[in-house]
Amino acid sequence: MKSSFLEIPYIYWFAGLALLLPRIPVIGKWFNIINTAIHELGHALMTLCLEGNVKKIELFNDASGTTTTSTKTKFGSFLVAFIGYPFASAVSYFIFFLLNAGYEKGFLLGISILFLFMLLLWIRNIYGFVWILAFCSINGYLVYINNVDYIHIAALLYAVFIAVDALISALIVLFFSIKQKDKAGDTTLLKKTTGVPAFIWGLIFAGFAGFVFYHLFSNFLMIF
Repeated sequence: MKSSFLEIPYIYWFAGLALLLPRIPVIGKWFNIINTAIHELGHALMTLCLEGNVKKIELFNDASGTTTTSTKTKFGSFLVAFIGYPFASAVSYFIFFLLNAGYEKGFLLGISILFLFMLLLWIRNIYGFVWILAFCSINGYLVYINNVDYIHIAALLYAVFIAVDALISALIVLFFSIKQKDKAGDTTLLKKTTGVPAFIWGLIFAGFAGFVFYHLFSNFLMIF
């Protein structure tokens, strides 16, 4: 039985690629940046919603990223620090919703426009600048040639990468929140802001990511 956009064996192949490709030296990290960019975009959008100031976003070749912001209140700082991981997981679910509805080309255009928006307003390091230009150029070319098969494959590949990486990155931050609680990214910031131990925030992030991934799998992948 075929899915609405690709046969199920391809989905499992892509899931395998999502686990293996990012572990390849140098080039592998290029794929992880997709989820990192979405994560940092979550911080930026929350800042804007709170009428704060997004000073800069940086994306690095080790697949990490930073968003420098300022907000008016301590609660605002908490929300900005909190939103990154849940936002990435929620976006992964929404992407599969779009693909299942047949909006593969719309997804490629949409994510490219969002990333170009980041580039124009906030990206302030060379690697981040080059990465977004390369990513958007690839998508622009795919949309231009309008090959349905290539667009399907690229859209599903990105979607699976984002979904898998959203889960894995949440599990990684949970691990670091236990083993290196003073160097555990957003969980460390949340600990400083709220006084709640970093590993609690790590559990919340990992739990939400697992919840979303389970429902993504059962609602979309299992029906194909």
